Amino acid sequence: MEGVSAELSNAQVGEWREINSLLLRRLTEAADSPNTKKLIYDVFALRNDFQTLWRSSESELVVSQRELIACAERGDFIKATSLATVLVTLKARVQAGQAAHHELDMLIKKSKVVRPAAELSEEGATILSTLELLDDQAIADEDSGRRSSAPLLKLAVGAGKVIPLKRK
Repeated sequence: MEGVSAELSNAQVGEWREINSLLLRRLTEAADSPNTKKLIYDVFALRNDFQTLWRSSESELVVSQRELIACAERGDFIKATSLATVLVTLKARVQAGQAAHHELDMLIKKSKVVRPAAELSEEGATILSTLELLDDQAIADEDSGRRSSAPLLKLAVGAGKVIPLKRK
C-alpha cells in the first residue's frame, strides 16, 4: 500500500507542477508583449482560462465521484480503484486551477486595471451577421406591408449586458 500511496502522491504533485508550469509559461509570454493593452488582455484571458480549467475539472470530478460510489456499491472494486486514482489527479487539477485563478484574480484586483473590451470572436461575428440578416428581413417584411411577428432582436454582450438592436 505504501507504493500505491507514493504513486498517488506523485501524481498529485505532478498535476500541480504541470498547472504551475502552464501558468508560468503563459505569464512569461504575456509579459514579453511590448503592448500594455495586450498584456492586460492576456492576463484577463489567462485568468478566465484557469477558471474554465478549474470548473470543467470540478465537473469531471463530481461525475467521477458518483461513478466511484456506484462502483463501490456494486462491489466492482477494481474499477473503483482505477477511478480513485483518476480522482486524485482530478482533485489536484481542480485545486491547482483554482489557486492559479485566485492568484491572477488577486493580481488584477490589486493592480486596479480596467477589463479590456472583448474583441469580437469569429463565433461572435457569425452571430452578429445572422442577427443583421434577420433584422434586414424584418424591415423588408414591414416595408412590404406584412407585419413581422419576429420579436425584437437583442444582442447579448459580455458581463450580462443586453443591447437592443436598432432598426436601420
